[in-house]
Amino acid sequence: MPASLLIADSSSAMRAFVERAIGIAGLPVSACHQASDAQQLLRLVRSREVDFLLVDTHLIGMNEETWAEAISAAREAAIPFLVTSPDASFIRIERALQSGACDYLLKPFSIPTLCAKLETALRTAHAKN
Repeated sequence: MPASLLIADSSSAMRAFVERAIGIAGLPVSACHQASDAQQLLRLVRSREVDFLLVDTHLIGMNEETWAEAISAAREAAIPFLVTSPDASFIRIERALQSGACDYLLKPFSIPTLCAKLETALRTAHAKN
């Protein structure tokens, strides 16, 4: 079953790149929503049916622990998410995974790597539901 995806990144170019890559790869995504900051991310999570999040750690407005908690509080069911970041530090990666991320994708990334990680994450999320 196709998933509704929310891409949250402060870069409009990165959001467009990810959405285009998903379309080219033919991933099972029914809709792609976009958020440019943490407030917009939370507003969209509350107002739309979103099945999966792709979120950058440098999203303006909150750090990943804060928005992960806010998302959990905004919805009854947890929304699986994959984190993207240019930060390769072990501490950042551990924090993202401890906050509930299903994976961590280091920027810059290639389209095949993005699509492989997204496909695996979407398949895992679908199997859990």
